[in-house]
Amino acid sequence: MNISGVLVHVQPQRMDEICEELNAIAGVDVHAAEKGKLVITVENEKLNALADQVMAFQHIKGVMSVSMVYHESDDNENVDIEDVLAEVTPACTVNTCNEQLSQEAS
Repeated sequence: MNISGVLVHVQPQRMDEICEELNAIAGVDVHAAEKGKLVITVENEKLNALADQVMAFQHIKGVMSVSMVYHESDDNENVDIEDVLAEVTPACTVNTCNEQLSQEAS
């Protein structure tokens, strides 16, 4: 299990609406909300899914910034780097990016 502490700055007039929206997401809990600042926790089994979820908060209307300030992984969890890398689909490698840029330039 992965858990992260996240600080979210929002437009103060939209704070209640954003709190409701965040609390409706599985694994997300708003713990404090004051003057446009929210302190939340996010839990997810997969590290990459957790990171994607936190990054998606930036697309919520009224959110101005999102900062992950804490992260912890269950000590009993055996993480194999190959499993983590298998979850990641890179947009390109150095070689394929260079090939794409060359094709676009011509």
